[in-house]
Amino acid sequence: MPRTTRARPSRRRARRAALTALAGPALLLPACATETSPAAAQTGGHGDVAGAEELAEPQLRLSYLDTSGQVHALDLLTGETIAVGSVGPAAAVAGDGRFLFVASDPAGELTVVDTGTWTVDHGDHAHYYRAQPRVVGALDWDGAVRVASSERVTTLFSADTGAGVVLDRAALGQGRIDRLATTEVTPHDGVLLPLGDSLIATGPDRVAVLDAAGEPVDGVEAPCEDVRGGAATLVGVVVSCADGAVLATEADGAVAFERIPYPEPVAAGDRATAFAQRPGRPVLAAVAGERGVWLLDTRARSWQLVGTPTPLVRAVAADDERDRVLGLDVTGRLVVIEPATGGTATTDVLVAAPDEPAAVTLEVDADRAYVNVPSAGVVHEVDYADGARIARTFDTAVPPAFLAETGR
Repeated sequence: MPRTTRARPSRRRARRAALTALAGPALLLPACATETSPAAAQTGGHGDVAGAEELAEPQLRLSYLDTSGQVHALDLLTGETIAVGSVGPAAAVAGDGRFLFVASDPAGELTVVDTGTWTVDHGDHAHYYRAQPRVVGALDWDGAVRVASSERVTTLFSADTGAGVVLDRAALGQGRIDRLATTEVTPHDGVLLPLGDSLIATGPDRVAVLDAAGEPVDGVEAPCEDVRGGAATLVGVVVSCADGAVLATEADGAVAFERIPYPEPVAAGDRATAFAQRPGRPVLAAVAGERGVWLLDTRARSWQLVGTPTPLVRAVAADDERDRVLGLDVTGRLVVIEPATGGTATTDVLVAAPDEPAAVTLEVDADRAYVNVPSAGVVHEVDYADGARIARTFDTAVPPAFLAETGR
């Protein structure tokens, strides 16, 4: 596939690039210990960091690394690639829009990388920051990691061991790993997610509320047979159950649970078990076995099953304008689905052997989608609102085995 700098660039993106050029490129900060350095002292205001630039628009980066742990960050506005550092052999990576959490191979350690771009959202307005990327430090960890963040905390959960950790989010921004709480349950396909000042934690067959110290809140839990993952939305926290989902919402410091049953009995293989959405959306998407994709609208408390021409291995709820859903299908194509009309658009095959579509990442923001192809050493950028057009293809400094978009 030909590589292009940009086909038909949008005015919005061109304006972003001009702003970034005026601000100047980000710089590399060598890997540091978990102690706060003078350059990372908090300056107040909006949780900003000394030396960080506040800019007019989001500073989006694609952060990627190979299996040996060489971390790089690609600035989507300037096209500049920054070498962040090395974190050692990597087995799995999770991101939260700013930080990367890299599970080591072999297991035993979780390394935190600050990619140096972030957004502070105040509802009616937002602040956009860019700073020097760095390796923050590491903590003991086994298995892959599931990550979620609020403005106050970052939660980590291992389905392999049942261990959970709550970190101080502000401290991470200052270069420290400070544990606020730890939890432990029977290993299962669950979650630990922040909701207001509380935490939503799962066991194999239940959903419970914990306080900020990680202690159970008496009497506030709901049954959930065969927990299989979950996610946070603007409305609340969703957990997948055998018969549908449990939705946890918070008001005035109190958490309430609601059940959202499937509209019909669903076979185990067709359940929604890997919810995903562009951050800030109330609608979640999940693969529905070989039938297509499930959409869960947390505002309407309703499910919708949308059939697809070919089975999907990834699905992400993308936008509010047309409720588009993006998916990677089993043939390695990116599929854009408009549930209201039944319309679809597809790319050519992006992910071919020896890569497997189920092993690559699909990242989605308000304008573009990104798919990494490790064997080809590229990341494809797709304009999903323009007929699944390939907008750019980036060559990467190392094979992009793991990918996360940051700065959102």
